[in-house]
Amino acid sequence: MNKPPKIVERSPHPHVFTAAKALGLTDLQAKLVANRLDQVESLQATVFPQLKNLQPPNQLKNAEQAADLIAKAILGQGQIVLATDYDTDGVTSAWVAKTALIDFFGVAPERIEHMIGERSAGYGITDEVVERILAIEKPIELVISADQGSSDQPRIQRLAEQGIAVCVTDHHHMPIEGAPPSAVCTVNPQQEGCAYDKTIAGCFVIFLVMAQVRQRLIQMGHLPKEAPTLKALAKNVALGTVADSVSLKSPNNRAIVRTGLVQINQFDTPAWQAMRLLNNNQHQPYDAEFLGFQVATRINAASRVSDVTTAYHFLTANSVEQARFYLQQLDEDNQNRRAQQEEMLQQAQQLARELYHSQRYSLAIKMQGNAGIQGIIASRIGEKYGVPTVAMTDLRDGFLAGSGRAVVPDVDLRAAFQWMSEQEPALFKSMGGHKGAAGCTIPLERYSQFSQLFEDAIQQQLPAPPVPIIETDGPLSSKQLVPELIEEISLLEPFGREWPKPLFSGTFLIEEMRPVGQTKLHLSFKLVSEDRQRFSAIFFNAIQANQTLNYDIGDWIECAYQPSLNTYMGRSQLQLRLVSAVKSTP
Repeated sequence: MNKPPKIVERSPHPHVFTAAKALGLTDLQAKLVANRLDQVESLQATVFPQLKNLQPPNQLKNAEQAADLIAKAILGQGQIVLATDYDTDGVTSAWVAKTALIDFFGVAPERIEHMIGERSAGYGITDEVVERILAIEKPIELVISADQGSSDQPRIQRLAEQGIAVCVTDHHHMPIEGAPPSAVCTVNPQQEGCAYDKTIAGCFVIFLVMAQVRQRLIQMGHLPKEAPTLKALAKNVALGTVADSVSLKSPNNRAIVRTGLVQINQFDTPAWQAMRLLNNNQHQPYDAEFLGFQVATRINAASRVSDVTTAYHFLTANSVEQARFYLQQLDEDNQNRRAQQEEMLQQAQQLARELYHSQRYSLAIKMQGNAGIQGIIASRIGEKYGVPTVAMTDLRDGFLAGSGRAVVPDVDLRAAFQWMSEQEPALFKSMGGHKGAAGCTIPLERYSQFSQLFEDAIQQQLPAPPVPIIETDGPLSSKQLVPELIEEISLLEPFGREWPKPLFSGTFLIEEMRPVGQTKLHLSFKLVSEDRQRFSAIFFNAIQANQTLNYDIGDWIECAYQPSLNTYMGRSQLQLRLVSAVKSTP
């Protein structure tokens, strides 16, 4: 049996609470901030993020060198090749680069070649991508990678040997040996000697580089001094940043996401107009949660089950009709992904039940199915059992592809993989990623060895076997549970990793309870608080296979919940969205 989650209340930092109050925040807002920050440095930039407070791009190591290379390529005659990853960060990176080059810097569209790697071929500049680049018949001025490239020295060397220059822009952890020596330039905040924020996404890196290119082109006289800034690109930098689950405690990430959300909610581009027609979010503004769960899931579905270029065509559509066409394909891909996911999740749950015991530090699960879905499986299983998890699928070519999720905040997954490779150099065919999420490919016959080394690596990082922990911001009074609470909380947007959406705790009596939804896996409640106030609540995916609920009508339950607005027939009321519920006493 998996361990029941432990609900704990965050402790607000007193100095941060006082400083937050001095900024004009309410007691609740100040408490939420003090639950997420432990120092007052950069407090105002964190709470009220603005683009003008961004860390200057010239602090990004080699960004000026990259700008010189790209500016020179712009003024040349040959092709500029964009080589990007297949996920939302990679697709938005491509959009940022191509939009900057064509719309802001005047490069002819036919000079831009875009190469998106296939998820099935693995992460990074793969041999397949190299072959596609080498097959280009026109002369190549420069290859620019985005959201990948730092760990791809052998493939970059192949291109260099053919006289093709590669400028790497990336944000993933660097290999021990450092930047790829065959690249003419590497821009990555993770590299030694770079003072820039280590938490930014790949799309943010290429955004900063292109901002430097603009400055260089102005200095060269190719653009006028009053040439528009690249601020308008923030909308999809925000999307890629949220989708890549980087830290939203970072003032830089918060500024780009908040600015991007303002732009997105103007719905002035075909892609976002089409999205609003598909899902208007109950007439509420799109927020970071919507980007992550409604937009990024559809974009990622393209590479998981279908054609990754569909997502790129959606973002770059020239009309609403065209955007709706591609979005319909993405939606169908997402439904297909969900069906495959459900089948694989049942597999994974059975395997996890067989592998897990109370002294386990980790799980490594080997399955059959679509390799593009295993990251979602790793998240679901890891969160259920509270341990770092790698979900692996058989590629049917002698190798297993794996996606890992750290789950536990103190675990560094990329460091774990690095340690494992040092113990057994032949363990990995490839690996990459960052602290919270990482991927790998290993020989099929090394699965058992991988599982043991992964367990050993996590044991080195943690003092005891982890348990699922739900951190909350404490209880709220019934008087606070009103629709106005949503606006009070939303002023601290955007929420995401390391700046989690507020989660509260409370004890309620179940007055009504019934299964809802097409699959009848969700539960709808009427709950009564200890002071006899009634509230509506919903618990998504509360009913799990082979498990029985330990509570019923008439029982008291201890809950962790998020307040939300439920709009029906034009009327909005507060609804509690439960994330945990266990039988309790009042």
